[in-house]
Amino acid sequence: MPTPRVTVLGGGLAGMAAAYALARAGWARVTVVERGATLGGLAGTFETDGHFYPLAYHHILQRDQCLLFFLDAIGALPDVRWRKISMIFELHRHLYDLAHPIDFLRFPMSLGDKLRFVRLMLRCYRKSDWSDWNDRSAADLVDEWGGPGVRQAIFDPLTRLKFNRPCHDVSGAWLGARLHFREGTAPLGYIPGTNWTKVLCEGVTRLLADAAVDVRPSTSVRSLVAEDDRVTHVELDTGGRLEADIIVSTVPTEVYQALVATPRPDLDHVRYTAVVSAMFATKQPVTPTFYWMNLASLDCTASGMFMLNALNPTIGAPGDTCLNVMTHVPSRHDAFFRQSDDAILGGYLADFHRVFGFELDPFWTQVNRLALYAPVFHRGYENPPVRDAVFSNVYCAGNYRTFPSIASTGTALSSGVEAAAAVLADHDATTDLPGRIERFRLASRPRG
Repeated sequence: MPTPRVTVLGGGLAGMAAAYALARAGWARVTVVERGATLGGLAGTFETDGHFYPLAYHHILQRDQCLLFFLDAIGALPDVRWRKISMIFELHRHLYDLAHPIDFLRFPMSLGDKLRFVRLMLRCYRKSDWSDWNDRSAADLVDEWGGPGVRQAIFDPLTRLKFNRPCHDVSGAWLGARLHFREGTAPLGYIPGTNWTKVLCEGVTRLLADAAVDVRPSTSVRSLVAEDDRVTHVELDTGGRLEADIIVSTVPTEVYQALVATPRPDLDHVRYTAVVSAMFATKQPVTPTFYWMNLASLDCTASGMFMLNALNPTIGAPGDTCLNVMTHVPSRHDAFFRQSDDAILGGYLADFHRVFGFELDPFWTQVNRLALYAPVFHRGYENPPVRDAVFSNVYCAGNYRTFPSIASTGTALSSGVEAAAAVLADHDATTDLPGRIERFRLASRPRG
């Protein structure tokens, strides 16, 4: 018998991984439908003057096994280089690198709270399973393991920058998992001479082509048509239709709900932040050198700044300083998200002047708006099931299903693999991909 016809909604990393896992298991009738001109979604890139840049900052985590596995599968892992980065905490126009002993000592927090902060970080690093914190808040975690002073000085500003919420409204499991990953202190990876997400997306696109997956870019879906408890076909904006035995939805939940036009209380708790991300290229040197700066004073237009060339010195042309300035907003309906490019750039340039004391003089800029950027992992968040609660032949993937892990390129890939494994299991088929990913280990970390 022929294998079922599978339509994957969305050609981001989750959709690419799901399609690859199914095709690799021998399923010959897999179609990926993607609205954009190329695959990749939020991991996409743009080109300026022959150089490629991310839509927003991305880096490779050394403990992100699924991402490292896929980089290895496309032959790119030997090209990855690793670099210790500097994460800066901006507070009242003073800059602090909390990993540096002198800066840590001069940071405006009591000595007792500093010792409690160290205890909190060590306990989170040693703990890998955060399921016992699913129903508790980030405030509970920090207050219990660090203290209210630590929360007020460091973590309340950070959760407001990330989610526009105080620690009391953010999941304790999510914060603990993020601190466990040591994102700010462990070496981060990049690929010299290019933007690494471009390498990843093009490489996985080749894997799909080699596996004879039918990829349909620049194709928008109008609706999903159902009979009883099954989706029977996909209606396209062009008027065409795709017959489907199985649907794998990797689009954001509110997009999926609009396609099925069915009230879904089980998905209503999933909310997404939006991001405004601006790139500035300049020949001016910017000091101190940093990769990641949190604007914790909470009085700037931006949430953070990233000096991309501090991680990847080869991004852009020689001598370029490439800054990514970005703001998390509660949703794409936020007034700031709809401001003009000139207004957004003006606010970011004013932020730069307030922090560094001189005018930034960029020779090119670009503003990117990412409408459904990241799920908000609020207190009590629960992953929706991989099998849709209403339609028996619909499976779900995406970073909204990866709680409490930090939402990343790797978790998007792993959610696609998980959805494909569920599809195969329900049809008496198997895949060794999840096991291979779980066993994968990074053999070396060449320094950049």
